[in-house]
Amino acid sequence: MAYSRNREYRVSISLPKSIFRLLFFLALSVVSLGAQETARRYTETHGQKVATVEYRVARTAEGVTASSTGGETTSSIRWHQGTGTYDWQMADPAAGSVLHGERSGDVIHVTGTLKNRKVDRDVRVDGAPWYQVFGPLMDELLVAGLDQKEFWVVNPGDLAPHKMQVKRAGRERITLRGSAIDAVRIHFSPAGALAPFWGADFWYRQSDGLYVSSRLPENGGTTVTSIEDPSQ
Repeated sequence: MAYSRNREYRVSISLPKSIFRLLFFLALSVVSLGAQETARRYTETHGQKVATVEYRVARTAEGVTASSTGGETTSSIRWHQGTGTYDWQMADPAAGSVLHGERSGDVIHVTGTLKNRKVDRDVRVDGAPWYQVFGPLMDELLVAGLDQKEFWVVNPGDLAPHKMQVKRAGRERITLRGSAIDAVRIHFSPAGALAPFWGADFWYRQSDGLYVSSRLPENGGTTVTSIEDPSQ
């Protein structure tokens, strides 16, 4: 179960990659216009594979937009405090899909192309928040004073909804690139009886809640992510 950046799901489209990426980032720029935006780069390691991912978070009075970019894969969500994700866009031009999801009530309506096939599907959930880009918006999902929360994630490989839970798991001092960081550990797992069988850990700096590191089991191994500049 790997939902952090949708990186393992390869999708393609008919537009040239460079043109699509330009359109995607123009859309993000319009959404983020007038927002206070931060950008952080992270290194992901999975076995011998090393990749760089950039997360951007833009905050406005209306809500938050978070996006991730790694290689040709892009994903973004728009978020309302108290209700979670209401808009999701994902594209991976390497193999054929572009997805757009919009939530209304307890229905996430997904359109676009999935593995070179057109989709137009209603994904039914309950009232729990929807959280699609793991990492940078933990302070929105697990607000101060809340120790545990259930939420939904949509698998971008088949659009199946999965009920997940997130818990505070204590405070730790970790070392990243030679820098000691006082962090809060957050544990993700499936909700209910499946919780013991899969789990991921994310660390956030105590002083400001910045996402600094994670360990995510996937694809027969573990993806380890860490911020490139811990001094930020």
